[in-house]
Amino acid sequence: MSPLLYLYLDQFLIFTLVLTRVGCLLMTLPVLGTATVPMQIRALLAVAISLVLTPLYWGLSLPPPENLLVLAPLLAREAVLGLALGLAVMILLSGMQLAGQVISQISGLSLADVANPSFDTSIPIFSHILEMLAVAIFFLVGGHRLVIDALLGSFEWMPPGQGRLPDELVAALTVVTASSFETAIRASAPVMVALLLSTLIVALVSRTLPQLNAVAVGLNFNALIVLAVLGFCLGSAAWVFQEQVDGALEIVTESFHPPASERP
Repeated sequence: MSPLLYLYLDQFLIFTLVLTRVGCLLMTLPVLGTATVPMQIRALLAVAISLVLTPLYWGLSLPPPENLLVLAPLLAREAVLGLALGLAVMILLSGMQLAGQVISQISGLSLADVANPSFDTSIPIFSHILEMLAVAIFFLVGGHRLVIDALLGSFEWMPPGQGRLPDELVAALTVVTASSFETAIRASAPVMVALLLSTLIVALVSRTLPQLNAVAVGLNFNALIVLAVLGFCLGSAAWVFQEQVDGALEIVTESFHPPASERP
């Protein structure tokens, strides 16, 4: 090993650990982690952020890994910490996507699918609309700043090379998943109630006028009801999602903190 490489081996190791945590976050973060953003842009952004953070931890003394088997657990722990933050945000957005799928299935408009670059699949048009609304709300309320703040906080409690798998991480992600399902139910509730009432009305009308084609009338009536109610209730869906953003990221961030007995 050349003397120059040996001199800067610690700094290069710290940069690699920081890049692993930051890169895994950016690869799973909505918008930046989708296929619509070129891989080169994401890699360049991850390297740039890592270059800014690495000098803050050059004073750390890390034992040099003798081989890849020693380095692999360090990289794995850093990757898990970065993936957890990005996964929490992705789970929240999945709640809004689930609300759109519920609306599409109940209204009978589930055949209107569009491509979803986030998961490389096709989703109903209502899921796409609510997902784009959630992404817009996420950036408007400063969710990207909360994610960066959570990332910096994770480095404060768990510097590079000293990361560990938080004991409360699984429980925190479970709580975020439950919040996501709650968001899906609350966001789709007005449309579900309106469709239930419209179905009852069509059923009563079909009983009064048996010659009426209840299926054709019901589908057209449901389509009009869905568009009207969803357009009227988009604001409430955005408000429901906004309520969950701060709490979900705070729960995941708190799981990174050591127990109170171990804090200075």
